[in-house]
Amino acid sequence: MKAYKNSPLVPMDLSHLKTMMDNTGVLQHATHGIPCFKSGYTTDDNARALIVILQSQEIFGNQETEPLAITCLSFLQYTHMPNGLFHNFVSFDRRFLDKEDSGDSFGRAVWACGYTLCSGLNPNMKGAAKKMIDEAMPQAMLLEDPRPIAFVIMGLHYYLKAFPKQPGVFEKILALGEKLLCMLEQNSDSEWVWFENILTYCNARIPQALFLAFDSTKDNRFLEAAEKSFGFLLSKTINKGIFAPVGQNGWFPKGGEKACFDQQPIDAGSTVEAAVSAFNTTGNTKYVEAAYCAFKWFFGGNIHGLNVYDSARGACFDGLVSDGVNLNQGAESTLTFILARMTLENIMMQIFETEKSE
Repeated sequence: MKAYKNSPLVPMDLSHLKTMMDNTGVLQHATHGIPCFKSGYTTDDNARALIVILQSQEIFGNQETEPLAITCLSFLQYTHMPNGLFHNFVSFDRRFLDKEDSGDSFGRAVWACGYTLCSGLNPNMKGAAKKMIDEAMPQAMLLEDPRPIAFVIMGLHYYLKAFPKQPGVFEKILALGEKLLCMLEQNSDSEWVWFENILTYCNARIPQALFLAFDSTKDNRFLEAAEKSFGFLLSKTINKGIFAPVGQNGWFPKGGEKACFDQQPIDAGSTVEAAVSAFNTTGNTKYVEAAYCAFKWFFGGNIHGLNVYDSARGACFDGLVSDGVNLNQGAESTLTFILARMTLENIMMQIFETEKSE
């Protein structure tokens, strides 16, 4: 493991994120590196940005970014609906473009609110996050899709850390974790160990949520399911030291072929974070190897051998296509990279401190 303390990490750079932000929130898309006003904003991206900003404050002490965190939290509050759901799409002139959110954006908003409760943000600001997550809970318990369920579990994991005596939170993690276990059992066989009959996008978040569910509840069923499903996912995405996530142009149906393109940063980044959660839970260094392999995807450790991260601008390209790199630099891609980078640095620091004390 000693090689990891010398692993190259580009300097922390929030410049493109700041370019993508205005007083409303984070803009969704960019044309090449230029923010696209026409695309407006999403709850998805502002939830991710809130986590990025708060985590950067925690790891690097970037307290000057607190106004950015408040902007993102205000955006979530603006999109939060009386019934507990969230709008996802907001136009540049702040009009809602949907009747209610997709399940993913709901789950990411709950995740971000939960993470906020464990952050160094002003306690009065945290009150807004707690109010939103409390009002969202009745809707959360109705979820049936594995990804939104996973995001909510992640949010409740942090909620429980911040408020360990809050009534009902522990039980909600158990109930949502049970839903994932049932999905895994229903869809798995000797050759397919997954929650659905297809691998699509952001796959690693589902086993990651089960690792966190185990951390919160100490229910060994969650740990066993997390390790089995994550091991299956890694077997389908890492080959001879090269990370190749499921392509978005066709995905990977059970019994079918894995789509090679379009490979997106969200899959590499979520694999890094899930692998670090797995290492934190189990102590097994094979997960650090997996995290580092997925992270190298951003720097040419991919089937094209091309950089997906643009270090000159602190931006990430939108993925790998059949003939090279998608040169647009939207919010999701850059936020995904920053989260992966901070997560990997955090675990490398832990490993370095452990080795120093040995």
